Parts: sequence; structure tokens; C-alpha cells
Amino acid sequence: MTLPGGVAPADEAVVLSPEWLTALLGERHPGAVVTNVEVTERIETVATKVRFHVEYAEEVAGAPTALCAKGYFNPDTRRRGSPRQEADFYRLFANDLPVRTPPWVHAAIDEETGHPLVVMRDLVPDGVRFGDPLAGFTPEQAAGALDQIAALHAATTGEAKADEWAAVFPPRLTSLAKYFTAERLQAQLDDGRAEGAPAEVLDGARLHAAMGAMARIGADLPRCLVHGDVHTGNMYTTADGEPGIIDWQVVQYGAWALDVAYHMASVLDPDDLAEAERGLLDHYLDRLAAHGGTPPTRDEAWRAYREHLPYGYYMWGITRNVHRPITERHTRRLAHAVARHGSLDLLGV
Repeated sequence: MTLPGGVAPADEAVVLSPEWLTALLGERHPGAVVTNVEVTERIETVATKVRFHVEYAEEVAGAPTALCAKGYFNPDTRRRGSPRQEADFYRLFANDLPVRTPPWVHAAIDEETGHPLVVMRDLVPDGVRFGDPLAGFTPEQAAGALDQIAALHAATTGEAKADEWAAVFPPRLTSLAKYFTAERLQAQLDDGRAEGAPAEVLDGARLHAAMGAMARIGADLPRCLVHGDVHTGNMYTTADGEPGIIDWQVVQYGAWALDVAYHMASVLDPDDLAEAERGLLDHYLDRLAAHGGTPPTRDEAWRAYREHLPYGYYMWGITRNVHRPITERHTRRLAHAVARHGSLDLLGV
């Protein structure tokens, strides 16, 4: 496909131009000529999501009118080699996996600049509701999300494509640990985001070491594709009440418990988590089996769940450029879960 400005422009104005969109959409919908583009919402964190409406010179059956482009359009947050995992996930695997994701129109990486771009159908006009990271989930909503997580894990466990998945989405624990030194991590933990957490989990060196310990333990667990960032804000609910998952920027080949522990401890209030976590873990294992996976024993799963809680805590410990109340809410929830289960002690760090 030849697109004016390239397959993954870093210039938002190019992506939203009628010329570029006509070339893109005309490939799938012959005769579609975009005449006007109107931005309906712009959401910027590290990546930028732009929801927009398109008008055509004349109606073409099936051509979308509501779209969302996601890229690193802000020069201040863009860097060479911006995370390409999400674009690779959509273009290589999303269509073949039994997990609900936004229908995508285009996913590509500019191999010269490293800039990734994904263009999806905008789900908002269809009545989809995106998760509010400040509201959290009920245990029932968490159970629905765990079914989607189990479907992803079951479909990607096994040797058939293990080498391919690991090559495209390598394990991330070691590389993420290199992203921040223990000293930088300590400075972030000391900035108030984990206020009220027990002192034993406010140790940057221990949390940093926990990433290496989880990497070693995870190598001996059944591995699969894990989303890697399954908090409430990365979930959505269709008009029919079905859960789905967005933002596949941290997808990686790793231990199932990374997703399960992170999800449960981030979306639930600490008291709800303490009451519901055993039942929710059993639910995940049952759904994993129902989707064709081979679950570990209940005792093995319980230990793995407790050992992998520091992953989500680390992720929010290193977070920047996210609305501060969201950062605080997730950091504190995960810190309390790590402390209640003695996860750092379990990992021997």
C-alpha cells in the first residue's frame, strides 16, 4: 500500500488529511473519497489518541465514518523506536485471537523512524463504555475481564508459536527493570504516590530486585501472551455488556500470573480484593480450562499470584505523564496488595 506521507506518519496533520485517509480507506473501500475530517476528541498521555469523523464525496457501503488514530504525534514524547508492540499485535495476531479488541483499519510501523501507528474504528458511537480508572471494578466486572484474559492466555500457551511470539513480543521484566535504576524508582516511590503504604514495600531496591526475581520464576511457569497493563482504564464494555481490552503497548510473552495479579489488585478496592481474590483466581483457572488451556493447581496458582503482584506495583512506580490521581490510586492499591501477601519476602528480595 502506498500512502502519501508514508504508512505511519508521525505528523498528526498528515494522518488526518483527506488525502492520506482517502488513500488508506480507498484500499478497502473502492470509491471512498474523503472530503472532510472533524476531530471529536483528543486524548494525550505518552501516545496520542485522536477520535475523528470523516465525510465522503458520496456514500460507500461499509466505509467507516468514525475512526480513532493512535500514534506518538507529540514531538515532546516521541522518540526513535517508540513502542511498536501494539501495532505489531494488531497487524500480526489480533484477528486470530479469541479476545475482544477494537476493530482495526490500519496498523503499521515506519521502519525508518520507528514510529508506530494504529487506526481503529471508533467504538463510542456504538455505545461502548471505556473503563474509568478512578472508579475501579466490582468483583463481577473483574470476573468478566478475567474471562477475556483467560481466553488470550489459553490461545497462546504451547509450543506451536512460542518462538514467534517470543521473538515479536519478548519478555519485558528485565528490560523494564533497566528502564529505571533502583535510585530513580526510590525517588518516584517517595514522591507521595504510595502514601500510606507499609514501609517494607516503599523500598526501591527491593522492588527493583523483585523484577529480576519474577523473571527467573516466570521462566519455569507456563508462558503465553500477556497484555501487561490490564487496569480499568484499558478495559471497555460493549453496548451488550461484553468486556474488551485496549492499549496493547506492553504485550509480552511471559507468565500468566503477571496479568492476573496486576488486574485483580489494580481494579478492586483493597477490601474487595481481600474478600474476592481466591474466588476470582479460581474463576480465572476455570475459564482458562474452558478456553482449552491447562491450568495449574490451585496451590500453584495461589503462590504464583502472590509472587507476581510486584509487577503492577513496579509499573505504577515508574509511571509518569498520567493524571496524578490515577497514578496514586493504582500505586497505593498495588502496594497494599504486595504488603498484605508479603510478596517481596516470597520472592526472596
